[in-house]
Amino acid sequence: MKTVLAYLHERRQVPLTWGLCTAVFAFVTLLYGLPAEGAAYGSALALAGCCLLLGAGWPGWHRRVLAARQAAADPHRDHISLPGARSGGLEDAYQQALDAQITRAAALGRDRQALRDDLLDYFAVWAHQVKTPLAAMRLLVQNRADPAELEPELFRTEEYVDAAMGYLRLGTDSRDLALAPTPLDPVVRRSLRRYARMFILGRLRLVYGGAPETARPVTDPKWVGFILEQLLSNAVKYTPPGGTVTVQADGHSLQVSDTGPGVSPSDLPRLFEKGYTGANGRAAGAVSSGLGLYLCARAAERMGCTLQARSTPGQGCTFVLTFPGPRAFYE
Repeated sequence: MKTVLAYLHERRQVPLTWGLCTAVFAFVTLLYGLPAEGAAYGSALALAGCCLLLGAGWPGWHRRVLAARQAAADPHRDHISLPGARSGGLEDAYQQALDAQITRAAALGRDRQALRDDLLDYFAVWAHQVKTPLAAMRLLVQNRADPAELEPELFRTEEYVDAAMGYLRLGTDSRDLALAPTPLDPVVRRSLRRYARMFILGRLRLVYGGAPETARPVTDPKWVGFILEQLLSNAVKYTPPGGTVTVQADGHSLQVSDTGPGVSPSDLPRLFEKGYTGANGRAAGAVSSGLGLYLCARAAERMGCTLQARSTPGQGCTFVLTFPGPRAFYE
């Protein structure tokens, strides 16, 4: 009964038309003094015509309502079809709007699934990585080792946690980005102080001559520090004892060079791909996940910077973070 009443309400123009016709017949009958039977006969004919129209439209309307209710009962349906929708009509426009929304929802669903898969893959690797320093610290504690021996493993754990937080921020719609003229020297020195102990333990020489006062590119200091620390981590990891790590900064770029084994020409074009470890990463076993440089490239892209690598096998590697000019942000 509710469905019938809903149909009559939607097609209310038809009974309203019959009522208007009846009123016209009655008015003409009274105006000209005609017999009332004529008005009643005309009203009956109009009523019959209206009933025929309503009856003819009921099956198609009822099929479309059932199709819509079935679609509402199945939220996972990837297509909704309204039978009998006329091309160019209102229902056809609704059908096109539904199709567009379903396509958009499906694309969003695929994106969410891809993001979920990426997160699962990343944290599966992350959990495997972080177990190594945790196991080392447990062993050192059980053997009552000197607390200073715990420091490298604790530092590695902090690195993994920082990388995971950076991955989460870069993989979402987070607005954690504040671009402003940034003095580079304090940013670089803060990162170098954090890694100072690692340079000492690795018996590495650090060269940094400071950045000029005019080195104030428009960038985000936190993300620049994140990129620099990832590059320093790689330099400490792959540079052998007695090697040198050089950091240079000016208003246009930030450069990190090492005297490690370098990168082969075949690996260089894929160095910033997600999950790509290259020959050095595979030689290092489970130490490398292939995500550090990928995160650096993503962070650089968000700030409008470019990150490039240059290397000659056996002669080390150089990473250059180039800042955009001031005009780039206005263009």
